[in-house]
Amino acid sequence: MKWEDLKTRGSNHYKKDPSKIEPIDLLKDGDMLRDFAIGNIIKYAYRNRSQVGKLNPADMEKIKHYADMLLVAEGETI
Repeated sequence: MKWEDLKTRGSNHYKKDPSKIEPIDLLKDGDMLRDFAIGNIIKYAYRNRSQVGKLNPADMEKIKHYADMLLVAEGETI
């Protein structure tokens, strides 16, 4: 999967104006993606840490998405 394909799985929040640069691209180009993605993985995992209640499926998908971003940015195939 390529970076541009992977980004289509994310939120449409930043896709409203195709002439603008997406923040995730700035983070990637500025060599800040790794810290940002790992921080978000921790955030979504932490929100679901309780043994009581169900996992939030949307948060689990976000964890997977950020992990995939890291792999693709490092040149791995997913």
